[in-house]
Amino acid sequence: MTVLTEPPPSAAAAVARALLAEIDDLTAELVARIRADDRAYAESAALTDAEIAGTVRDNLVAILGELGGIAGRRAQPANAAGRVKAELGVPLHAVLHAYRLGGRVLWERLLRTSAGHSTDTLSQLGSDMWRIIDDYSGAAAAAYGDYLADQVRHVDEKRRELFRRLLNGDADDPTQRDVARALHLPPVGRFVVVYAETAADGTPPLPDIANRLRHEFIESLWITEVGDCIGLLNLTSGTAGERALALLSEHARGRIGLSRTFTTADLAGAALREAELAGRCAPPGAATVTRYGDDAIPQLLAHAPTAARDLAAGILGAVLDLPAAERDSLLDTLSLWFECGGANSEVARRLHYHRNTIHIRLRRLEHLTGRTCSNPRDVAELYVALAAARQSGCGGTT
Repeated sequence: MTVLTEPPPSAAAAVARALLAEIDDLTAELVARIRADDRAYAESAALTDAEIAGTVRDNLVAILGELGGIAGRRAQPANAAGRVKAELGVPLHAVLHAYRLGGRVLWERLLRTSAGHSTDTLSQLGSDMWRIIDDYSGAAAAAYGDYLADQVRHVDEKRRELFRRLLNGDADDPTQRDVARALHLPPVGRFVVVYAETAADGTPPLPDIANRLRHEFIESLWITEVGDCIGLLNLTSGTAGERALALLSEHARGRIGLSRTFTTADLAGAALREAELAGRCAPPGAATVTRYGDDAIPQLLAHAPTAARDLAAGILGAVLDLPAAERDSLLDTLSLWFECGGANSEVARRLHYHRNTIHIRLRRLEHLTGRTCSNPRDVAELYVALAAARQSGCGGTT
């Protein structure tokens, strides 16, 4: 019968195993050193000696077990140490300092215990011990960082929930002021709501906008709803509004609407509806910023999008049914004609065409729509219909 026996441990492993027999004494010494050498631990009322001793003992057992070949890597004690210290507010540098102190205490004990062993054994012990200490302190630091990241995510999610309540609430609801206080918004100030539509290619409409605004000393809250971004800007200075507008215009990837400024945060819900309407004033896919109240006709049409589409089809239907190139040519000419105040010569100059070409295009529009460019009522209908067509994305390139 063959009997399998475990090979004897190496000299270095034997020294580490011997220290496990002194684990209680080692733990007491290291706890005393940590309390004496680190101010964060010395002054902490949240950490009792018994709690520190429990953490120290678990880590020492894991380190010596790995060093002695009794067990493999056991990161759980280090993970627990990092997370608990983060929960209690012990600084990370103090946690890492405790591991370095542990390394010193272990090394001093290993030197005493390994007296008479070869320099090769000491070298192996030192190399393995500090490698394991580095590994465990790194695991503790990672767990510490993970806890803080979880807390930040929790706080951010709570703020987003409160912001949604603010946007969905009624200004007459007295709890809205409590929500505003919880979001650390001033009781009276200058606010504006931003509604940014998802870009045509599906990319975020305003990437990193909160940080960009913060660099301009403008604090903001943001949530994402079905890809669209909604923000509340706290305009603390007289120039903040224009700086925010410039920044939003620079980074716009789709339609962006701004509400009018308002003075109390409980009005954010009504302001959101203004911002949504302002955004819809621009043609679909346009990377532009529109403020509520800047353009009366598109804003009126945005209030009734179905009626606006019907109006465009009723007046410009024959034009919209043309091949795309001809349709866009006529609509762009009409748009520029309005922009130039009805001056055919200026339209021709801008388009680099002869004036007669512009005249022919306008006559073609009159024939297709049954409206003339000399009748004020017809001109008004053409203007509104053109705005409705552009807003609905029905044609034209300008």
